[in-house]
Amino acid sequence: MDRNDNFDDIIDMERPWPRDTLRKHPKMSPQDRAKIFAPFAALRGHSERLGEEDVKLLRSKRTELSEEEAEILSDKLLQVKKGMTVTVVYFQPDNANGDVGFDVTATGVVNSIDPVYRILKINTGRTNPKNGTFEKGSVDDVIRFDDLLDVSGPDIVDIDKYLGIEEPAPEIEDSFPDYTE
Repeated sequence: MDRNDNFDDIIDMERPWPRDTLRKHPKMSPQDRAKIFAPFAALRGHSERLGEEDVKLLRSKRTELSEEEAEILSDKLLQVKKGMTVTVVYFQPDNANGDVGFDVTATGVVNSIDPVYRILKINTGRTNPKNGTFEKGSVDDVIRFDDLLDVSGPDIVDIDKYLGIEEPAPEIEDSFPDYTE
């Protein structure tokens, strides 16, 4: 005798439910039951901790620009004006020494550029938490010139073009045949 033979008459029947239970708690589809348990996180804070580990892996030492790269960056900074939309790449220090940190890329509108104090202020549109609340307006990113790695934007062009210096005309090669033979 097979084990399932004992239950052939009831195996395909629905489970009996008392009337009071069905009235208070109607049957739920498996999809709706899955939705209840979807936001459950067995390891609270685990994903945030993993995110911190990823950030630590992205940390790097400060990138020093060569003289040529620094000169190109200086030429680009000459073109930056208040109100321009620019994309900057800069080093954001992570420790007190300032030798380890992150390379950050930010796009925003230039609020000011100060060649005396050597800082660039860009409004990226982000809000800054202060004392547990958010300030009403957006906050400027203050970037020191020493931390800048690159500046680009639609209005930033090659320095020769910016200054109006035309390229020298190519030398005219002698196109006459050589009759000295």
